[in-house]
Amino acid sequence: MTSRIHEIEVPDENPFLNDVLNRKEVVDFLAKLVGRTTGPFVLAIDSEWGTGKTTLIAMLQAVLRKENFQCVHFNAWKADYVADPLVPMVSAINQIQLPAGEAAKTFSDRLQTIKKGTGVLAKRGLIAGIKVATLGVLDVESDVEAIAAELTGATANDLVERFEQENEILTKFRSDLESAVEQLAAAGKQKNLIFFIDELDRCRPDFAITLLERVKHLFDVPHIVFVLSIDKRQLEASTAAVYGSGINAPEYLRRFIDLELGLPTIGGKPFTDLILKRTGLDEVFAERTSNAELQYDREHFVRYFTQLADLCQLTLRARERCATRLMIVMHQTPPNHYLDPIVVAVLLVLRTIKPSLFRQIVEGVAGTKEIMEYLYTLPAAEKIATDRAGAVIEAELLAADHDSRRDDRAKELADIAQDEKRGAADRQYARNVLELISYPGRSSRSAMRMRSIAGKVDMAALTRGRG
Repeated sequence: MTSRIHEIEVPDENPFLNDVLNRKEVVDFLAKLVGRTTGPFVLAIDSEWGTGKTTLIAMLQAVLRKENFQCVHFNAWKADYVADPLVPMVSAINQIQLPAGEAAKTFSDRLQTIKKGTGVLAKRGLIAGIKVATLGVLDVESDVEAIAAELTGATANDLVERFEQENEILTKFRSDLESAVEQLAAAGKQKNLIFFIDELDRCRPDFAITLLERVKHLFDVPHIVFVLSIDKRQLEASTAAVYGSGINAPEYLRRFIDLELGLPTIGGKPFTDLILKRTGLDEVFAERTSNAELQYDREHFVRYFTQLADLCQLTLRARERCATRLMIVMHQTPPNHYLDPIVVAVLLVLRTIKPSLFRQIVEGVAGTKEIMEYLYTLPAAEKIATDRAGAVIEAELLAADHDSRRDDRAKELADIAQDEKRGAADRQYARNVLELISYPGRSSRSAMRMRSIAGKVDMAALTRGRG
């Protein structure tokens, strides 16, 4: 087993080789969109963190590269330790290698002048950043000018002249950038430079907002298409953190983004299968063949974890974290011992989506009743109620619960099954659970396992449970 789940591999020659989420149609649509758009243009792919945006971006890049587009990838989160995003953004463009020739030479020459302008603009941005960070404590006429002198080697006596000089630098920067991008077509590439910015919503707020400002003021030139990978809600929070809660964050962000496209949340069994494969858990499950019941542990876990994760709308990243916790559980469960895969699946999901209820289970004050009540409050709960899955989940939880809870619930279910005033679906559900909890394989296991299993899911929980 591996202790960390790495990003899904996206081979250049076959971008959709590991596409278990069936996103080829979405990627192909995006490739046509950004390929046919005449920049400047900013497209934002908006979806919650952990929903697979990074993998989709990797697939999109691979498709565009096959179509002879020059792509630049910039992971903003990995660069947000620097003061100004302009520097790593220009560095990303500097990595472009064109075929040897006149176009490549011109491209290189333009980049040299762009880098010179970057140095000056980044220093000026640093001065402004210091002013903002100190909330006006600095004195404009003394402290800021001293900093300007130290950074630029000049004295800012004439602010109007300095503004005009900076405007000239900005104009020169954009002109050289436009000329550099024009060399792509001259070098046999497609006209558009596709500039991908990933993980923007995870950056520190001031870095994220400064980056958007740089895109707007410096990179707004023909044939540059930006593709931003964002969680807009997080980006709106960053905007409020920088400019205060009174700002209209959605309206502010519209200044920078020409088109937003949502990414549908996708889960399902194929993704669960992929997680088990990538973590090496498939091999561990394969060892669980000491008796007829254990050999179905993987099948049961995949089915019920997928249903519960879909029901609770877990992000793909959250599902991966559940798999990491499953690794810990399986480290503690010998291959000839009961794993209780359905109970494990329930507790993994609860630990992620409802930690307060999980803690109550660990402490022994909550059990099957509270779990099922919570699950049936979720919007799509009827999906597990109508295909017998809900009855199976409740029966497995009861088998692992306290004897008194199980007995009380069995009496309640017996009454429901005989109550003609109840709906037919309720009576059938009660009969299903009663039938399942009477199964010899369940009744022969020791009760009160739920807290022990919770301890395997979270070692800290195990310590709390013993207190």
